[in-house]
Amino acid sequence: MRRASSSKRASSSSRKTPDPMQFLDEFVADSLGEKGTQVLHSVGDGATDEVIEQSTRLKIAEIRSILNHLHSYGFVEYSREKNMQNGWFTYTWKVNMDRAMQNFLMLKRREHERLRNRLSAEEGTTIYSCRKGCTRLEFERAYENKFKCSSCKCDLRFLDNKQELKRVESKITALETLLANQGTRTP
Repeated sequence: MRRASSSKRASSSSRKTPDPMQFLDEFVADSLGEKGTQVLHSVGDGATDEVIEQSTRLKIAEIRSILNHLHSYGFVEYSREKNMQNGWFTYTWKVNMDRAMQNFLMLKRREHERLRNRLSAEEGTTIYSCRKGCTRLEFERAYENKFKCSSCKCDLRFLDNKQELKRVESKITALETLLANQGTRTP
């Protein structure tokens, strides 16, 4: 009996919680590409634009653009110092993991809600779409438009969205798992 409980402890302690940086990496890669993840990793605990430029070999303008995007998501923060001789500012960037995870989880909650709304709206509904991808309409709206796209005037065709709905359900399940796992931890 004693051995069983110790083996349970060993298996539960060997289970690792996912690394928050992994989630941020995936999100940054999806939204900003490989260059975004390079910059994110170069920032670390503190780096100036010039240090990031040396480690990534990217152009300074591109680095600043990526840093501004990361800052808008709350993933990085900066401090600035003014050089009294020339009047220029030096920005030192660093990753703020607590705020980054809070903002990341907030974005994922919004995505989850948006997908749930889409799933509930499209389940049991007949969808028609434009061949060019301009629009997707429910049957009633397609009928009102005489099965013509309001943008390009092409014929609308029936869209079998079962595969798409399965993909959305799968994404919802993955998001629920992520949010449940991260909801028990404090970022």
